[in-house]
Amino acid sequence: MSTEAIIAVTIFVVAIVLLIWRPISPILIGAMIPTSLALFGVLDADVAFADFANSVVIFFMSLLVVGRAIFKTGLADYIGGKIIGLTGKSETGTLFGTNIVASGLSAFLNDTGTTASLMPIVSTVAEKANVSKSKLLMSLAFFSSIGGTITLIGTTPHIVASGLLSDFGYREFGFFEFAWIGIPVLIVGMIYILTLGKKLLPDIELEDEYVGEETSKQPAKMLLVAIIFIGIIISMASGVIPMHVAAAAGAILVVLTKCITIEEAVSSFSVPTLFLVAGIFPLSTALVETGATEYLVNWISPYFINLSPVFIIMAVTFFVILITQFLMNTSLTAIMVPVGILVAEAANIDPAGVVMAIAIAASIALATPFGTGPNLLVWEVGGYQVKDYFKVGFPLTLILGIVITIACSIIYL
Repeated sequence: MSTEAIIAVTIFVVAIVLLIWRPISPILIGAMIPTSLALFGVLDADVAFADFANSVVIFFMSLLVVGRAIFKTGLADYIGGKIIGLTGKSETGTLFGTNIVASGLSAFLNDTGTTASLMPIVSTVAEKANVSKSKLLMSLAFFSSIGGTITLIGTTPHIVASGLLSDFGYREFGFFEFAWIGIPVLIVGMIYILTLGKKLLPDIELEDEYVGEETSKQPAKMLLVAIIFIGIIISMASGVIPMHVAAAAGAILVVLTKCITIEEAVSSFSVPTLFLVAGIFPLSTALVETGATEYLVNWISPYFINLSPVFIIMAVTFFVILITQFLMNTSLTAIMVPVGILVAEAANIDPAGVVMAIAIAASIALATPFGTGPNLLVWEVGGYQVKDYFKVGFPLTLILGIVITIACSIIYL
């Protein structure tokens, strides 16, 4: 392992310890990560700090502004009332409704965008139903990630995995082929969260996000924000306009049309989330570019080859699930898929099953707040600590890892 890789791993370990222990503000931790990477020469300074203005940051910050307008105009209150009318005011009903809507949207839309869009609505549902907001927001984040496992476009790792299969001379995955694994994962995840998970979800006393702020409840502005919101969703689904451009345009429009003021728009930005995302993204980049992740993968992959086919899929699945808790899933997929194909070829089994397991497992980053955009997005808003994610997400990742293994083995072996 190179010196840069050792430094990157050291910074990674220190950052994780600080984020769990939290002796200092997450804002400071987020600022320290790219600074350390640049000071020690792991990444160039322009690369280390580039994520403060990357498309993902622009995307969800813009959606937070649109979310503020959804709340301010009374649209969240209206939609929340309709959802409660269908699900009832029970905790189980609101959890079920939140999970169904989140997973349904994220099957076709960006998971982070789905989370940001639904946060004000879910918060309103929690208030109206007198259900813990912290429980609903964590469940929203989890099922925004899980829902993406159902289709080819549900999450970027699926597209990466399918493209790499083609590059190696194998057939690409079909659009709904992921559903054979993703739907069982969704169903089992739903059963877990509505039974044992419901008891483990953190019940944290949270202040109202917009204390003292009243909704205007003007039908014309509600309709206007709804049109803007739908326009962003259509752009996310169709790709006609880049997602971050559509979201930024929507944020500008809700201010220009006086649905919210410029001061309200600016105050809706989540500074801790901005610094955490801008810090963790380059750390993930550093682990990949220095070869630290590749070194780990190459070190452990020879042990997979001598396993039986079912245990190869199981080993790959749980290895990816472990690493994806800390590494951005697209980068991990790009590293693991070629290794998975070579392992499958050496073991004389269909590489599609191994690659499918890798692609699905890369989205099961539910035991930490670091692995997915949705988890990061609700971290500060929900008032969570790292242990809250682990308490709920660790049993769920184990269960879903078994589901992925069984489903891939049945279909591809």
